[in-house]
Amino acid sequence: MKIHKLIPLLFISFIFCQFESVSVHIEYNENDSDYHQKKNIIDNLDNVIKEYFLLNNFCQEFDFLKIDLKINLIIESINTISNGTGTSNIIKSHLFISNQRDLFYFNKGISFEYSKNEALIFNPYKFSGIESILNFYAFLFTGYELDTWGHSMGTKYINKSLNISSELDNDSNWRSMRKEVEKILDNNMLREARYYYFKYFDFINSEEYQKNPESLAKQINSTLKQLYNLLIEINDKLGIDKNTLKFLDSIAEDLASAFNKIDMIDAIKFLMLFNDTNKQIYNKYLN
Repeated sequence: MKIHKLIPLLFISFIFCQFESVSVHIEYNENDSDYHQKKNIIDNLDNVIKEYFLLNNFCQEFDFLKIDLKINLIIESINTISNGTGTSNIIKSHLFISNQRDLFYFNKGISFEYSKNEALIFNPYKFSGIESILNFYAFLFTGYELDTWGHSMGTKYINKSLNISSELDNDSNWRSMRKEVEKILDNNMLREARYYYFKYFDFINSEEYQKNPESLAKQINSTLKQLYNLLIEINDKLGIDKNTLKFLDSIAEDLASAFNKIDMIDAIKFLMLFNDTNKQIYNKYLN
């Protein structure tokens, strides 16, 4: 765990938000016959979503996380319906969400009810509306980020995403989301590999390493070997795993360089076979 980072930050009690930067872009088909009328309905939805992530505390135990999010919401249709208090809008859309590193998801079947300038109230136990979708991803990204600070440290929050999707799995889209979370929880080897990768960067960015690199040589070698062994285990047990490949795609250059620095040539050769889309990067460190 990154104890050296935890200690000073735990005392900063006014930091509540886990998301530091949130970019939201909304697209709607300009060829729709009711484009201008329906565009007016979602006119401020990007800010509503952005503020939901920036102003709510999704993780009360730890206030040191600084997650960046990029969100694209592609509106497919907007249908206005009458309800007991007036009218509301059912919005069907596609969602792309990413931490601009190794995590990105494209969801093609999102549907939610929304009224213009509706105030979204954070409730982790709400299983309806756009809030349930935003909570699902907020907890998932929070859990994944916590995993980089300690062994399986994010399990509680990934389970929160699982609970939301399980409550709503009468819908085929939510069933797919639940299965995605189950894959994450089942592949603890990848979660551990991510931890060791970021632990390695903790070492090389530390003040001790800057003063005397040799003082941490043993710890660095051990960390990278543990990471390598976990990748081998993933290959042996799961074969070509989508989430592992997404992770490797995001770190290909840095990981190959790290292995090269301590002459882990076999590890680079393994990456050539396991993650062949980045073969050109890995090959640079073999010649």
